[in-house]
Amino acid sequence: MRSRGRKNEPQEANEEYMVYRSIKPILVDAVQVKEAAEVRTPGGVLQLKAGDWLVRDPQGNLLRCNDIDFKCTYEAFKSPISLEDICEGKPCGC
Repeated sequence: MRSRGRKNEPQEANEEYMVYRSIKPILVDAVQVKEAAEVRTPGGVLQLKAGDWLVRDPQGNLLRCNDIDFKCTYEAFKSPISLEDICEGKPCGC
């Protein structure tokens, strides 16, 4: 909560807000689905529509991403190195 005084008054000590952003890109595997499908995962069943993307993150989780969000979030990885030679370190990508 903001204090009700002057704008420049300091906020209470327990009201510290932080904003975070991703600073390290991660590599994912992705395939665009051509027709509706269901994919079973340990967390349940993913319902995919034609045009959706099936994405596998560095931890091995499968995620559904619609085409617009996928194109806004990811870009193709182009490198002369093979993907097998790229090591992200820890399994969580940290």
